[in-house]
Amino acid sequence: MRLLFLFILFYSSGLVCEELIVTSNGKRTYSETINISDNTTRTILKNESTFTDNQGDYGVQTCLGTLEKTKNEVEFNLKCEGVNQKNEKFFTKVYRKTNENDAGIGTVEYLGGTGKYKKMTNKKCRYAIRYFRNDIFFFRQICKI
Repeated sequence: MRLLFLFILFYSSGLVCEELIVTSNGKRTYSETINISDNTTRTILKNESTFTDNQGDYGVQTCLGTLEKTKNEVEFNLKCEGVNQKNEKFFTKVYRKTNENDAGIGTVEYLGGTGKYKKMTNKKCRYAIRYFRNDIFFFRQICKI
């Protein structure tokens, strides 16, 4: 019985996925908005942030993209470039469509990278974001790797 328990314990531990957890804080550094109609606006955004992850890495990230607001919906679509302390780069698409502007849950898709991020290409991860005022944000991403 003990052997069966040990076998199950060691076998199941190999099935557990490793996670990459990224925590980021940043600021919207550029924003320009146009009114498309009475109920729709489109904004060009630039966000700059710092990040740490659960693997001991840290770095900076810059994102450019759009925010489209209608009466009932908010859609973010950003492309980002990040670099860690080892000069390894990653490129992501950050997307979220929701009815709330101040917070939400969305998807980060890795488009490419160098070093440790190369293996992340085409991975889709979940993230949560919360804004303070309109320009400061707190971001957390979790990926199964």
